[in-house]
Amino acid sequence: MANLRTLEPLLAALALAECNEQQSEREALISTVQTWIAKSPYLKARTDAQWILAFLRRCRFSVEETKRRIDNYYSLRNVFPEVLGSRQVTEALMKQFDRGIHVIPERPVSKQGARVIISQFCQVDPKTSSPREAFKLLFMLLELLAQECDNATTAGLFWVVDARDVTMEQMLQYDPFLLKKSFMFVDQCLPLRFMEIHLVNMIPSGQTVFNFVTSFLPAKLPWKFVVHKKSEDLYKHLPPEAMTIEYGGSNGYQAEALDYWRRRLEARKDYFEQDAQYGTNEKLRVGLANAWASGELSGTSGSFRKLEVD
Repeated sequence: MANLRTLEPLLAALALAECNEQQSEREALISTVQTWIAKSPYLKARTDAQWILAFLRRCRFSVEETKRRIDNYYSLRNVFPEVLGSRQVTEALMKQFDRGIHVIPERPVSKQGARVIISQFCQVDPKTSSPREAFKLLFMLLELLAQECDNATTAGLFWVVDARDVTMEQMLQYDPFLLKKSFMFVDQCLPLRFMEIHLVNMIPSGQTVFNFVTSFLPAKLPWKFVVHKKSEDLYKHLPPEAMTIEYGGSNGYQAEALDYWRRRLEARKDYFEQDAQYGTNEKLRVGLANAWASGELSGTSGSFRKLEVD
């Protein structure tokens, strides 16, 4: 068994309370999941221990739920290739990264707290890129967090979406089906828990587009989603020290965060080069087809009733 990172006492206590993680049992459960992957001819999935541990934490160490989420993670690639396919660390991707579309501040909210990710979608150039590329980069960074950050896999994530200076041209690129598939990926596939999503600095003219796009999401959301009329209201939910200095916080400068995660992406270049070999072959699946193959994503019913305005 590959070495697993040892949790600090406070984080180990949180992992027990929030994830049902028993330190003495996790290696045996990881081995059980690895054996299941090896015996599933339709499924080609990563089997390194830290990666599987992230799924177990997300599923509160239910082996059957972990199997389902791993299956979902790789099956969804068949119907969402525009975001989950062709995930290489290329020069084009790094140019998008350097624009600061997504920033992960240096420290978690606290020693046993969640990680924060800030997305600034005004940095998506509609002439050279698209929201699909922005979400591809986001999910690549989240995979690195799941692999490398125990705070993220035990305490979860706070996602701050900054709509400052987003133009109507940019907003109109966000089609409902892109958002719906991204929601399904986060909710049903990703080995991380989103605790809260906060939207700040939405321009009044963009509210109509935002309401239309989000109307395609399910009526019940598994996390708190708050739209803030004033950006400073964010600090009713997050301590200032969790955000970067540019947002009035004390969690380092954005440039420092970008430099760190640029180096992590470059260090994982080979990791993402191998990504194309993973997925599912539904022709080899025995029994019921995966929900994605059955067209679960084709429906567009639901309303965005759980959105809060602060």
